[in-house]
Amino acid sequence: MIIRSLTLLTVLLCAALTTSAQLSVVTFVHSSPEPSLRVIDLYISQAGVITKVDDIAFQKGSNLEGVAIFGDIEVTLSVAPSSSVGISESVYESTFTPMADKGYMAVFTGVRKVSDYVANPEKKSIELAITAYEVPNENSDPNKTAVYFFHGASDLEAGDIWPRGAAKAAATNVGFMGRTATAVVLDRKATVIDFTKVGDKSKVLASFNVDLAGLGSNILVCVVSGFKTPNDNAKSTDTLALLNVLEDGRIVRSPLIAGSQKSRVQVVHASADPAFGVVDLWLNGVKTFDNVAFRKASAFVDAPANTPLVIGLAPATSTAYKDTIATITLEPLRPQRTYTIVALGVSDTSKFAKNPDGVAPGFRLLVLDGALEKNSTTKTGVRTLHAVTDAPTVSFASSKVSYATKLSYGSATPAYIETEPATDTVWMNDGEGKKLKGFLCDFRGAARATMMIATGFADPSKNGGGPALAVILVDPNGTVNSNIQAIDPPGETSVDDDVIVTGATRLHPNPSSDVAEIFIPLTETPLAPSFSIIDVRGTEVRSGTLSPASGGFVAGISVDSLSVGSYQVVIRTITGRILATSTLVIGR
Repeated sequence: MIIRSLTLLTVLLCAALTTSAQLSVVTFVHSSPEPSLRVIDLYISQAGVITKVDDIAFQKGSNLEGVAIFGDIEVTLSVAPSSSVGISESVYESTFTPMADKGYMAVFTGVRKVSDYVANPEKKSIELAITAYEVPNENSDPNKTAVYFFHGASDLEAGDIWPRGAAKAAATNVGFMGRTATAVVLDRKATVIDFTKVGDKSKVLASFNVDLAGLGSNILVCVVSGFKTPNDNAKSTDTLALLNVLEDGRIVRSPLIAGSQKSRVQVVHASADPAFGVVDLWLNGVKTFDNVAFRKASAFVDAPANTPLVIGLAPATSTAYKDTIATITLEPLRPQRTYTIVALGVSDTSKFAKNPDGVAPGFRLLVLDGALEKNSTTKTGVRTLHAVTDAPTVSFASSKVSYATKLSYGSATPAYIETEPATDTVWMNDGEGKKLKGFLCDFRGAARATMMIATGFADPSKNGGGPALAVILVDPNGTVNSNIQAIDPPGETSVDDDVIVTGATRLHPNPSSDVAEIFIPLTETPLAPSFSIIDVRGTEVRSGTLSPASGGFVAGISVDSLSVGSYQVVIRTITGRILATSTLVIGR
């Protein structure tokens, strides 16, 4: 409904204008997701004439039919809540001067309380705004459509716009409130429009189906509307959509294609329950992970974002979704984010020991946001998770690095802790700092990111004889080092308390091809230390005892059957205390 308000003077003025001035065409699009303005009234003010257009809903529009907007005269667009009684109730207004005989878009975007919403990735203002601009008619072919684009989604980063199958992008680096100045002319047929990362069309952020044949419009303005991550924006439910504005002002909405937004996901099996020894995992009805065993993991894969993720667990022999024995529905993942999903806990809690802290040990899927596929520096990034159902709150630390402090069962560090890319002895300590168990962890690797997960049972005898406590390292490519050597803590007194390393450990020759000699300078001790040689997977490939020599202990090791590569040499006392570690390179 359109209502005009005129005074006698403005009536006379308008009468004069209509005889001498030419009109402009303005199409108004409501793309503001502001909850208090789901339906608005629009006031158009020009030359003292105020015209009201009632009840324009969110993601709807009006070509302001019946409103005379004259060219070359300033016009003000004022937005008020629905059912307003006058222009004084307006919450936002914007003024521009249209040219005669030109067509314009006026797109209403933004929100009122910006603190409740995700900041724009390019730091642009997300406050209420009306962007008014000319849309030229650049199409003379009745079998084609001239398509323009406008970016109206405040939390969506700048991107490129690709008609699916096109040789080049329709637009590049279009950011919030940005628009294309020239049209891309497309055949009138069903077309998929992809919004991608800048410079990388393979990284699709959103996709929309647009039936250009069915729309039959000579000119089309496509407005990206809604939110990339609705739930993060004041708990909105407005997912991304493409508003196709026809030349007569009508809007045809193209919803986001289901599954077109992606997240990256890695699945880790850390449930020590024998009932879940080896499982298949089905994601939204599709078998995505086959035969995942305890202490194994997948590589990172793409998973649907902005839609509930239904994960079904099935026996390793499953052939159809109906074979699942349990399903868990996860909250929608956020687009372009990276997650680790860890299976932990037990199926029947009555058959297993209770958690000392009272944490429920039932089976569940733990979703960890902020996973890394690669560390941002040359050091190794380590994220720690406590997945031992019958263990108390613990901390993980070495002599140099605190990896995690006071982790209860089922919790993980919120971020990765950086450490040197080397072997480190990590101790699991109780709440009072007492050492419970040590683990010789190999953190070598350039810019490596890894998950350090405590798995199994602290007391297998009270958990149906299940697997014992062990730490595993899970890498982004799905490689799991589950052969990490455990070290018992030293007792109150130890026969090797007085053993002191008096100098540097020597490996000769290094690199070696057939025989390598290890020498460690030690104070005199009646009990000879032992050595282990460990490969990059954490497997012990050689071990033995060193013999007394002048000033220390020595051993000659045959390495001719070892593969070319890098190995860790670990020297321990008889009680397991690590005296030294060195790197041995095998080359031929």
